[in-house]
Amino acid sequence: MRRETQHAVLFLLGGALVRIAADETFLRYVRPAQRWWLIGAGVVMIGLAVVATVRDVRGRTVPGADGHDHRTGPSPWLLVLPVLVVALVAPPALGADAVARQPTTAPADLAAPALPPGPAELGIGEAVARSIDGTLGDGRDLTVTGFLAHRDGDVVVARLTISCCAADARPHTVRLRGPGLQGAAALPVDTWVRVRGTVVAQAAKDNRWSPDLEVAELTVVAPPDDPYEL
Repeated sequence: MRRETQHAVLFLLGGALVRIAADETFLRYVRPAQRWWLIGAGVVMIGLAVVATVRDVRGRTVPGADGHDHRTGPSPWLLVLPVLVVALVAPPALGADAVARQPTTAPADLAAPALPPGPAELGIGEAVARSIDGTLGDGRDLTVTGFLAHRDGDVVVARLTISCCAADARPHTVRLRGPGLQGAAALPVDTWVRVRGTVVAQAAKDNRWSPDLEVAELTVVAPPDDPYEL
């Protein structure tokens, strides 16, 4: 790979980082707090590419004039792949496939006050944590929002929690049941829905940390800008 091409690839990589940070695409891969790190890294890469190009133009020499062969192998061309993936494919956020492949784990201990009596709308991770510690309450009217997935033959509504990036994503699920489940079963996986129903007692430990919800109402909704829960 020629030096000019190396500079161009570095410029494109930096531009790709700035682009995904600017248009919210980065939320598919990392937490919102990483935005400025991505922008900073992209700007530095673009700056290095520009400085190196200007330096080469000002002090251009004949290739190989020092008696050494400075050609590189094909490996540097692999750096072009991330640029092509972001520009042409834009991989989606993790979804139903990740839920089916990974075991459900218990969320971290929840340091939150007890819920007041009556209906509640919670994130799925919080609903699972409260189901485990008993503060969710049997028979509570609960509303959650997430994407549909299949797990061990059951239909679940799920969200993934990330600490840093999609590589450490952990799924949390609420299993759906009852007559209202028919509407969910007819929808494709990865469809985002808002589900209201009644919490079934003791479901968390019986279903791998996944409480059951007797479905009363299910509505298809648009995917959120940030698909992950913190």
